[in-house]
Amino acid sequence: MCALTYGSSFAQESELIAGAKKEKTVSLYTSMEARESRLIADAFQQRYPFVTVDIARMSSNRVLQRIDTEHRAGRDLFDLVITSGVEVRQLIKSGLIGSYASPEAKAFFADSRDSQGRWVDVYSSLRVFAYNTRAVPRDAVPKTYDDLLSPRWKGQIGLPDREYSWFATVMRALGKDGGKFMEALGKQKPNFRPSHVLILQLAAAGEFNIGLVYQHQLERYKKLAAPVELAPLPFATKNIHPIGLAARAPHSNGAKLLINFILSKEAQTMVRSFGRTVSRMDIPQDETGKFKVVVEDIDLADRMNEIAAEYAKYLE
Repeated sequence: MCALTYGSSFAQESELIAGAKKEKTVSLYTSMEARESRLIADAFQQRYPFVTVDIARMSSNRVLQRIDTEHRAGRDLFDLVITSGVEVRQLIKSGLIGSYASPEAKAFFADSRDSQGRWVDVYSSLRVFAYNTRAVPRDAVPKTYDDLLSPRWKGQIGLPDREYSWFATVMRALGKDGGKFMEALGKQKPNFRPSHVLILQLAAAGEFNIGLVYQHQLERYKKLAAPVELAPLPFATKNIHPIGLAARAPHSNGAKLLINFILSKEAQTMVRSFGRTVSRMDIPQDETGKFKVVVEDIDLADRMNEIAAEYAKYLE
């Protein structure tokens, strides 16, 4: 059976290589950091020098807008996409993502890959709370979500604006206590800012004492000796960034070859070296052992208007 599986995989790759040599290029639209996506593309091109990877790097919203605009104009130009889960779900609903069962997908956690083969998580951002170590005594550091509701934190919590996915995921994780928690959190008068990294910068500067940030950015700031540390809450939410094949990919062979490479242990280890959290089961990572990780469901995109309205009741 193993020999048959190996032979089948080898034959599939040979067919993809033959097709990719004719296509010569592949177009990747992504919200991944430019340096990181370029390093991965360069590694791919070293292995497959006959394929050039053209990268269009934009914010997740811009990725969605560009693909939609091109499609409406009858110009489907992208081959594959890496962006946040909510945007990928919207592309699926629009019929713009196809299905491709990469042989690498089985190495990923079940909650981080689509059962229909439409996406697999490339990297995740863990949303965690960080506190200012100069302003917060050790015995006062929050250890539960209810601890965030203490009077000492009123006016001292930083939150990114309209963090709907985080809101809905925490509500789900807390169950029947979710609404009560969010109502009390709103009464804490959080400081809203446009981005997670700005929240982290202001927490480090002491403008407020604690804030919702991305874990990988927190680790970078700690290495720069910023006075910030992880608050040991019982769970963190995991914002996935899936890869998906375009339904009308102009260069489908090169795209599938690139998907296989990006999901390989080699490339995922590279992604891990960027400080990212990955979902491949055979790559160890310390941070996921510090707390329970709750994956944000990409199907949240199907009820985003409802979530936004509920969020507004508590946090606006």
